[in-house]
Amino acid sequence: MASAGLNTPIGLPFTELTEVDSTNIYAMNQVKTNLAVHGAAFLAQKQWAGKGQMGKAWAAESGQNILLSVVLDPKKLVFDGLALEPSVVSMLVAIGCFNFFVTYAGDETRIKWPNDIYWRDRKAAGILIENSFRGANWQWSIAGMGVNINQTEFGTEITNPVSLKQITGKTFLVPELAKELCHHVEATLQILQDKGPDALLALYNYVLYKKGEQVALEIEGQKITATICRVLSNGYLEIETEKGIKQSHALGAIQWLS
Repeated sequence: MASAGLNTPIGLPFTELTEVDSTNIYAMNQVKTNLAVHGAAFLAQKQWAGKGQMGKAWAAESGQNILLSVVLDPKKLVFDGLALEPSVVSMLVAIGCFNFFVTYAGDETRIKWPNDIYWRDRKAAGILIENSFRGANWQWSIAGMGVNINQTEFGTEITNPVSLKQITGKTFLVPELAKELCHHVEATLQILQDKGPDALLALYNYVLYKKGEQVALEIEGQKITATICRVLSNGYLEIETEKGIKQSHALGAIQWLS
């Protein structure tokens, strides 16, 4: 069994892999076989079955981008002695990714609900959180992060993609940036532990993509125009319709059309 424990920072140990099906699958298998615990990070040069939100594939050129999964123990997600909800993991990792990306890309970076990173109106990163339960007992979270770093040509899998190289004109060392990303997620975890989930929620909403703007959405097959208001503590997105009615919806209920 790995020797790391609850006090191990995110990113330790840091394992580089040449090729895997999916870093999330690999990380979860490591956990299930007692070979990884909280903090373990797995970076792949290439993955041939990368996963995105809602069952979508995540494709990337070999060695050009961050393809990273980290193991999170829910026992770390406690504030004032109370266990927190899985939705907090999504905010935690999204803020960590945002803080990493904005360092290089500047203040036009935003978090698009639920947990994509956007620069202007272009997708720079995607996050997939997968939780493991035994009955009602939340055992593990695996946070998969795909961040466009050096890739400059993309296929049709991602709409309006952008990379750090396209933004800055610079070429980066991917493993070093992946370790920086781990540090940012760890720093965000410390905010959660010190100040609680309300602090994370405030940070998240401060940089929420299209906040206060009208966008085109599809909800339960109906296309509407609505204003993005905020994200609630349960992770739901609050919107306001053109008739002034506020609604909140869970992940999977809303499809962005613009």
